[in-house]
Amino acid sequence: MNWQTYSYNFKSNSKQEHQGLFRGIIPQWSLLTQSEKVVGLGIVLIPLWWLWGWSYLLLFLAIGIFTYEFFKRSKIRLQQPSLTVLALIAYGLYNLISNYFYGLYNSSSLSTRDLIGGFNTIFAPAAVIWYIQSKNIRVRLQVVAWAFSIVVVLMLAYWFYIFFVLHQVTFEPSRSLFGILTGKPLQYKPGLGNSNYLIPYRAEDSSLPGLARYFFFFHGPESLALVVSFICLLSLDLKNRLWFILLFSGAFFILLTSGTRSAWLSLPTIIIIRWLLKTGASKGAWLICGLIALVSFVFLVITPVTEFVFNTVSNTAQATSEFRGDSTDVRAEIYRRTFERVLESSNQNFLFGHVVHGETVLPGYAPAMVGTHSFYLGSLLYIKGLVGIGIFATYWISLIAWLYQTRFGRPISCIIIFILFSITFCVMAFESTVMPIILIALTTYNCSQVQQKKRKILL
Repeated sequence: MNWQTYSYNFKSNSKQEHQGLFRGIIPQWSLLTQSEKVVGLGIVLIPLWWLWGWSYLLLFLAIGIFTYEFFKRSKIRLQQPSLTVLALIAYGLYNLISNYFYGLYNSSSLSTRDLIGGFNTIFAPAAVIWYIQSKNIRVRLQVVAWAFSIVVVLMLAYWFYIFFVLHQVTFEPSRSLFGILTGKPLQYKPGLGNSNYLIPYRAEDSSLPGLARYFFFFHGPESLALVVSFICLLSLDLKNRLWFILLFSGAFFILLTSGTRSAWLSLPTIIIIRWLLKTGASKGAWLICGLIALVSFVFLVITPVTEFVFNTVSNTAQATSEFRGDSTDVRAEIYRRTFERVLESSNQNFLFGHVVHGETVLPGYAPAMVGTHSFYLGSLLYIKGLVGIGIFATYWISLIAWLYQTRFGRPISCIIIFILFSITFCVMAFESTVMPIILIALTTYNCSQVQQKKRKILL
């Protein structure tokens, strides 16, 4: 079924695509498709989602999409679910079953919030992915980039106010609307959930010399770092040079204020990979192989160069780890104890996981528990076990494979962002912003690539 048959998809002609989409710097609402209106508004309203607390937004999104579809067309037509959708649903069911049996044998029960949380983080995204794949939803790159540009401008303005007006003073966080509705304490303490409080920055922590560690409109610095890293990659696909420079510069500065070292190191690596892929596609694989051979020869054979590179890498790694030494030490202790618990676990726990986090490694600080701060080691191997790893790997690999199969017209940033995720998962949890970024990446479409392809076919 062709995606052009649906009114909520991209149906503009080439003139509208390039010349009539924007009036000045504002997109013309009448020229946007239904999908573009939903995605664009969803991104622009990120500050509002932060005030709410980011809670259950994916569940609300799924309910809204299918409610609209039913009332608009009197029925919901979906294709057969893909392996990606089935694997993600299986992963969610595995989580629920694991928690149920853990509670059964440990005199506890599966809470309503845990159940709804599972629907929000896994089942709702699975339903939205199913909808996107069935309808082949497309959103123009320019619309997504414009919406993210608004968010970047708002974050820069907020930083200017915090830094120059408030002087990054220590403050007592206010509760989010969700925190108020759920009766959270007025005074914030680590472990009460960042979604229940409005924490734009942490004055007692530092990202760069003289700068506090910023969260802005997100749960934490890691969530912020993943979003702005995606924005940086997305900006590289823009044809407008000035727009690219301004958006990339603003997003990269915000990335620095997050103090997330894993994203600092991963983003340049992904940009290099992007350049290699683009160069290989246009110049040929032989050029890439030649460059790799030349660089390898220079670095490994010429002794002074080898020593210089080795010393530079060693000093960079040491400086990165010492930038926030206390954080590095705590993480190292978490990883050490988590790995020890995995080695000491019974066959049953090794296969099905420990289900819940272990003890804290830093008394008085609840988030520093065994099984945290690493999606691979903690969330998968320790919590979910080998069975959980197998189910999630099926979902993750099939999703990337589907993206590659449907790569025509898709910005390369929407594919290589999964490489960045895969790298940062080593030292980062599956942050709350990962799934929304995935949904945006699945829908973003570069109409200029399609037009160029059509011209080549006609010629």
